[in-house]
Amino acid sequence: MPEARSWRKICDMTGKMPLIALACGGGKWMITARMNRTGIQIGLWLACALSAAEVKPPAAIETRGVPVISDKLAARVQPYLNVRAVRLQDVAPDSKRMLITQRPKDGQVAQLHEVRAAGAKPIQLTNGREPVRSAQYHPVHGRSVIFLRDTGGSERFQVFHLDLITSKETRLTDGRSRHTSPRWSPDGKQVAYFSPKRNGRDNDLYLTDPAKVGSERLHCKLKGGGWWMEDWQASGELNLMLLMEYRSITDSELHIVDAQTGELSSITPDLKAEIQYQNARFDPQLRAIYYSCDEDTDFQHIIRFSLRTGERKALEIPSKWDVEALAVSPSGRTLAVVHNEAGASRLGYFGSSTGEPVAQQALHRELPTGVLRKIQWLPNGSGLAYDLDSTRSPGDLRVEPMGKRDSENWAVSDLGKLNPAKLSEPRRMTVSTIDGLKFEVWVYQPGRWVNEKFDPISPPFKGFPALIHFHGGPESQFRPRFQGRLNYFMSEENIMLLCPNIRGSRGYGKRFLKADNGVLRRKVLIDLEHLYNIILKSRDLDSDRIGVMGGSYGGFMVLHSMIYLNSFIKCGVDVVGISNFITFLKHTSEYRRDLRRAEYGDERDPMIFKFLQDLSPYNHSKKITRPLLIVQGANDPRVPASESLQMERALRKQGVETWFLMAANEGHGFRRRENRNYQFLTTVAFLRKHLLGKDDATQVPPKE
Repeated sequence: MPEARSWRKICDMTGKMPLIALACGGGKWMITARMNRTGIQIGLWLACALSAAEVKPPAAIETRGVPVISDKLAARVQPYLNVRAVRLQDVAPDSKRMLITQRPKDGQVAQLHEVRAAGAKPIQLTNGREPVRSAQYHPVHGRSVIFLRDTGGSERFQVFHLDLITSKETRLTDGRSRHTSPRWSPDGKQVAYFSPKRNGRDNDLYLTDPAKVGSERLHCKLKGGGWWMEDWQASGELNLMLLMEYRSITDSELHIVDAQTGELSSITPDLKAEIQYQNARFDPQLRAIYYSCDEDTDFQHIIRFSLRTGERKALEIPSKWDVEALAVSPSGRTLAVVHNEAGASRLGYFGSSTGEPVAQQALHRELPTGVLRKIQWLPNGSGLAYDLDSTRSPGDLRVEPMGKRDSENWAVSDLGKLNPAKLSEPRRMTVSTIDGLKFEVWVYQPGRWVNEKFDPISPPFKGFPALIHFHGGPESQFRPRFQGRLNYFMSEENIMLLCPNIRGSRGYGKRFLKADNGVLRRKVLIDLEHLYNIILKSRDLDSDRIGVMGGSYGGFMVLHSMIYLNSFIKCGVDVVGISNFITFLKHTSEYRRDLRRAEYGDERDPMIFKFLQDLSPYNHSKKITRPLLIVQGANDPRVPASESLQMERALRKQGVETWFLMAANEGHGFRRRENRNYQFLTTVAFLRKHLLGKDDATQVPPKE
């Protein structure tokens, strides 16, 4: 669409209207000078075109084949774009303040804020162009903060120090390399972090003095890209770090590092079987380490490892599900434990030596169905802070005081004009496959349930279009959290959202988790076929209107579905998806390559190479005939932009309608508000046209 200045250019070309200009008032373009007949014709055309007020892509987004998006559609979607989630980052040493991240009302990305009392208005602390991640208070006085921030979604995170008294912000790292897992030393005199800067592959441990810029030193050379710090505690002469070495989702190892010497010692038993270790925490007095693992069982359970005797004791906490988080109280006597029950978080309180429920367990009120993103004891031990992401809110920050039943509300997410009472509530459905495996699907209906409530809209019982949403990972899990913008599809378009946890998803035991590793990945097609059969037999769903959507590995699943179920899938939305496993493994960041080979297979093995070639959607792209929307960040260090670009070229070559978005200032998913909004509006327009048959605009031809 021409800019306003194009009017002057047209005037110059006609040579007949030297005094014509356009003015903008109240959002409408008006002609402000007299003109001759030719000028009137051109002027009316331009004024009408400009007054159409289409939504233009942000400057950083390149589009191909994407139609004009009308302001009418944008206005309808707008309430779903204004949600501002809060995320708990840390609790101050005095237990009276909290760090959160939230996007400011008129801001583009999440910034750091401080909440200085329960229910108080958050005070904004940062104002950078990029989102803030992973912030922590100084552990002694709490008057300064460290946090992570990258540029353009590159994931080359830098560690920053922020003085809360002077507001002075200082970058502690080199500004170029990737840095992760920053943590204060217990006395607050040093900051530790990991970086592969030595050779691009190995995630070494570094230390720096935040008061002395340029004081960084290599503390411990490590092998492999999957290292981070679980905990750092000091007691008496002991000053110990607890490190996780991640090799794959089913294989990891725990190590202790002497903070003084850098000496590394493994504390996990030398077993032949692969074991996954998680959630490792020191006892505050360094008497023991608590961690979860799947030794001798299919699910994560808690082990207490004595630092004095070396004894390992399994705590018999009654649950058949994975432990997903634990926190040791400041006294060391109580464990706050979160179990992942088929995707929903369940919080409990147990004795640290026995695993028996403690008094607070009887007082604890069951939380709404959702996901606990973070739990943290107040440093004075008076309560537990948590951040709950549920169906009705993307984040409520609360404190559960010990010895009391009711929790305190510290901060809530801003839903704007969205009415949470009208949002869909999920139900869990189990699907059995022909090879004896079972997997679960979370289903979001546009309305109804009746006896067990829900029913905000009461749409007709039959004929809902189905949108299958695949999670990434692949070892991730769809969970019943706030669905954000996706709520638009249920509430406004009467689309039913189906979110499957197919084989290879976490949360259902290690056998299920490993069920798609390597050459077993081909069996995910069985799950897809059974999911389609469920839709085909359902009286609530229209089997002629099925769409697929997903990001990262979920993007691969979109392409995989459109190849093998091409006759049944009407359209797909592929966000930063893998199109060719061979080129993906070649071009993904070097520190990630071996970690991904552990999941997908090592392409250097001729047999695996052949298998991955056959599995790759790019090599079967001629089987895709249905429309596809592709979304990509140019700076993606995980799934490089080349994966999306080669798929786009292949589909265009064979004449498949392809909409394409690429943001120059994004990486593995969009984070800037303007980019996210445009991406979602494009997704809505695409699905309205190709899933629902509602064409809102004229298609724009692709750029060459």
